[in-house]
Amino acid sequence: MNKNPKEIVPLPQYRISNKPVFIIIIILLFVIILFSYFNLQGEKLEEGRIRVKAGDHIIGEITIDEVKKLPAVNKKLVINSTAGLSKHNFTGVALYEVFNQMDPAIVKNYKRVITRGVDNYVSGLNMEEVLESNNVFLVYADNGKALKSKSGREGTMRIIILNDPYGQRFTNYLVEIELE
Repeated sequence: MNKNPKEIVPLPQYRISNKPVFIIIIILLFVIILFSYFNLQGEKLEEGRIRVKAGDHIIGEITIDEVKKLPAVNKKLVINSTAGLSKHNFTGVALYEVFNQMDPAIVKNYKRVITRGVDNYVSGLNMEEVLESNNVFLVYADNGKALKSKSGREGTMRIIILNDPYGQRFTNYLVEIELE
């Protein structure tokens, strides 16, 4: 024991090897690059066109121009979100009309509808909700103006559900509908 308080006793030196840290960093970089590669391999769907599929089977696609040829309706809606109330006057068509245009058997053969946006936002609803009168719509305009795409261009579509006052299941920038 050191009796002289002015004398400094050196602490034992421990040598930490940088090799394990370096190996862990290399492994993490490899994993990040691998996941990035696989993420980029997924097919990029474009706004203005919606793919409808069931599992791996593609039932069909519909473009915004084809949707605009269906009988349009205007739906006034007030959305209550964390940003407050926002008033909308959407133009679009009932989603079941879109399904009937593609294949009338869709509404009979499937129970769930999963919607996906270009931003990978996913939402789901039951086919009963789609079949409800005045409930689920595929819209392409708001207050008379075309909806803006994720990149700011005109020509995207959106799912709105009138019986969902908070808009939690609305899908903006819609590019895919999966049926189950």
